[in-house]
Amino acid sequence: MLITEAKQKYVRYLKNVKNASPYTLRNYEKSLNFLIETIGENAHLRDLNLNTIDDFQDFVFSKTNRKGQPLSSKTRNIYLIPIRSFLKFSIIRELDDPILAPEKLELLKTLPSDVSGLSDEELERLRETNPAKNKTIALRDRTIVEMLFSTGLRISEMCALNRENLNLKTGEFSVLGKGNKIRNVYITPNCIRLLEAYLKEREDDFHPLFINAKERADQHLKNGESRRLSRTAIEIMIRDRGRKAGITKPVTPHKMRHTFATKLLRNGADIRSVQELLGHASIVTTQIYTHVANADLKNTHSKYLE
Repeated sequence: MLITEAKQKYVRYLKNVKNASPYTLRNYEKSLNFLIETIGENAHLRDLNLNTIDDFQDFVFSKTNRKGQPLSSKTRNIYLIPIRSFLKFSIIRELDDPILAPEKLELLKTLPSDVSGLSDEELERLRETNPAKNKTIALRDRTIVEMLFSTGLRISEMCALNRENLNLKTGEFSVLGKGNKIRNVYITPNCIRLLEAYLKEREDDFHPLFINAKERADQHLKNGESRRLSRTAIEIMIRDRGRKAGITKPVTPHKMRHTFATKLLRNGADIRSVQELLGHASIVTTQIYTHVANADLKNTHSKYLE
């Protein structure tokens, strides 16, 4: 089978069976397109071998990031993982013969991720720093910061929220997370107050919980979908806010999720509860945060015992 035909089948599988998110689909298609660009559109699946994979790696790994630096091992693996998954799918579906074994594509060793989150002092500075001059935007951004910290939401989950999703009286709501799994999310009283103030400040009745300040040609659409705040806009806002707050480490929405998790563990929450609150399918994923809490215990031990 032509590799282009196999790719189409795989992408359709990701959409219809795996319910992959638009973000996942975009990344997987990008990697597969690079592979096709390397091997050629007229190549068959059976033409894939370690030599063609080496060519693919040379092509991808020669690229640089936004700062002009070589791609990190973690980023390189982001390109390799979709190819391994594609090969596994092709073998199961018997799309050609022979097909390169997925395990022959070795992933690169990566350094452990920094999941320490923000310190209490850094978090407070992030809260208090608000560069936006527009009152509504300033209130919106402050609310987003508090909501990211107090709920542990993924940025995609936050962007998808509508007003009607939230129950501000009970301080809870449900989200559709990874793998189309529903989980309960809880809001702190402080976050509820900010949400109420932000929604009261708005003069529209658009569905999206967070909207941008731009007026567009399709403004007449009643639901206001065109005004929904994008993940890129939130990422830029959080990053710039962190810089202006004088925080030297990178500040991202995912860093706020790390802060949420480590704060819970440091304050005595059990790991199973943290797993549920984060929406992790496996507790192994949640356990990456335990070394942060263990480091705090070691410091306490050293402080009181010689």
